[in-house]
Amino acid sequence: MNSVYSKDIAPTATILDYAVVYRDAVIQDHVVIGEHNVIAKLPTPTASMCKVIDIDSRQTVIGANSKLCSNVTVYSNVCIGENCLLGDNVSIFTDVRIGNNVIISRNVTVNSETVIGNSSRIMDGSHITGRANIGNNVFISAGVFMANDNFFGKFGYTDKCKGATIKDNVSIGVGVMLLPKVTIGANSIIAAGSVVNTDIPENVLAAGNPARVITKLPNGWCKK
Repeated sequence: MNSVYSKDIAPTATILDYAVVYRDAVIQDHVVIGEHNVIAKLPTPTASMCKVIDIDSRQTVIGANSKLCSNVTVYSNVCIGENCLLGDNVSIFTDVRIGNNVIISRNVTVNSETVIGNSSRIMDGSHITGRANIGNNVFISAGVFMANDNFFGKFGYTDKCKGATIKDNVSIGVGVMLLPKVTIGANSIIAAGSVVNTDIPENVLAAGNPARVITKLPNGWCKK
């Protein structure tokens, strides 16, 4: 049994058991909404929160041919492109933009005001902090964590809170930590277990805690 309140659902879309689709959801052709999904959910702010949450209902779009597995939650004002796959237990908070051909694997959380480019991959159990910017063809391995506030919320969710900027064709290894405001240059690799607390240039391999450049990579190494 489903609870479907939206009237903007393509006739070719499939909505599986126990899904909740709120009225501002737009479900395009050949989308699959998995069991126990919640789509276009409004956030629930409380007085204890540092971030001001806009609870006005806003449109959430699930692009054509995208598949959402079981227990996925997609909040209001989210745009997910075409041919995307969201694994079990993924959570996408408000004001997120996701490109086409993106894979977000199981148990990944994506916080607000984040952009994920086309053909990027985010593997199991990773956390994408708010105000992160992820380019095209980026690979983020399992268990990667990001932060966006060096003051642990002391001053609220101000304009100074910002996640990582990851340029096109970057690869991030297993268990990497990306601290606030860092930029990873295009075509670079961050080795597993690294802690990145400063900008990394393009076309390099970086590793360590803190991460430092180990070697330059040949131009065009990652062309597809």
